[in-house]
Amino acid sequence: MSDRTQLWRMAPTELAPHEDPLTRFQAELERVGGTSLRIGPGELIGEITATLAASGAHRVALTADLGDARPVLAQALEGARFDVVDFEAVAGDRAVVRELDATVTGCLAAVAATGSIVTGAADAGRSGALVAPTHVCVVELRRIVDGLASLMRLAPRLGSGSMMAIQTGPSRTADIEKTLIIGVHGPKRVHVVLLDGVLTA
Repeated sequence: MSDRTQLWRMAPTELAPHEDPLTRFQAELERVGGTSLRIGPGELIGEITATLAASGAHRVALTADLGDARPVLAQALEGARFDVVDFEAVAGDRAVVRELDATVTGCLAAVAATGSIVTGAADAGRSGALVAPTHVCVVELRRIVDGLASLMRLAPRLGSGSMMAIQTGPSRTADIEKTLIIGVHGPKRVHVVLLDGVLTA
């Protein structure tokens, strides 16, 4: 019996044998209210710009985990009349953070079996993913792992800093009178851009 078969029989947080990780990731993300689109490197700027425009965003923060793509993306978004800041430059100013309409981040990993993205304290991706009504996350396809067991095995090598966060779709809570509310403790909208390439200029 393969390792994947054993894990799948133990928990729904793992892939079934022969299951495609990308297909499962997109299905699980959609199930919790998130959206995704697979693109090539040449489509990255256009997809992010269109997503932000459709959400009505104006003030946008970009996190350092976007790597070499961040300055290129910032220039393009500014050219499209967005107000763009580096997240690390404003993260300590609560008044500015409250005014953000959207954040764009990279990620450390994505979990296929749960439709989750994983961000870390290093490069401010963890907090950047949680503070604005719209979160756009760029996931390189090479960062998709099968399930939570695979993520835990990989965790020591992810460079997550002091902490990592596993985020599955938009924020939702039913703490008050068991009424479901979206976006109280995090983003109302989560869009994952599945990049068939790497985050370089």
